[in-house]
Amino acid sequence: MSDLPLAVDLDGTVILTDMSYMTISRVLLIRPWLVPWMLYKEFSGRRSVWKRTLGERLNFDPEKLTYHEEFLRWLKQQKEGGRILILCTASDRPVAEKIARHIGIFDDVMATDLGPNLAGENKAAALVERFGEKGFGYAGNSKSDLAVWPHAGEVIVVNAKPAVRRQIEADAHLIFD
Repeated sequence: MSDLPLAVDLDGTVILTDMSYMTISRVLLIRPWLVPWMLYKEFSGRRSVWKRTLGERLNFDPEKLTYHEEFLRWLKQQKEGGRILILCTASDRPVAEKIARHIGIFDDVMATDLGPNLAGENKAAALVERFGEKGFGYAGNSKSDLAVWPHAGEVIVVNAKPAVRRQIEADAHLIFD
């Protein structure tokens, strides 16, 4: 087991759904008048503002999400072995914290606040600032995680699409399907 802190992505990694899609479908579809406002915020570079506003209106029960059970069992073993686990997601902070509390194994949450969207290069920069270059492990699944993995001291690929797997498989230590 590695002694590096492990940053873990949420969408498609811990949960087998996408919280942005859930937020849009459960908030915007019943409040379509918010769509022009959301698009304005998106194209003016203020994604975190619409994510926070929609996240505050999202009513969901984290128990009803679909979790990657095999990966969660592995994470629990890591936690029991003393490893520090950080939920690190582009999802809005209150949404991520609600899910982290439900799961109960994360030491901290890094998520999008009212600043840059915590995805891709922004996520990589935040992790490097906090833990240093190669000073953390990272578990993820998506194309945006390709920007994070080169900075991680441990690469864990979880539930990735074939195109993503092909790009990082040579560097991956673990692959969970």
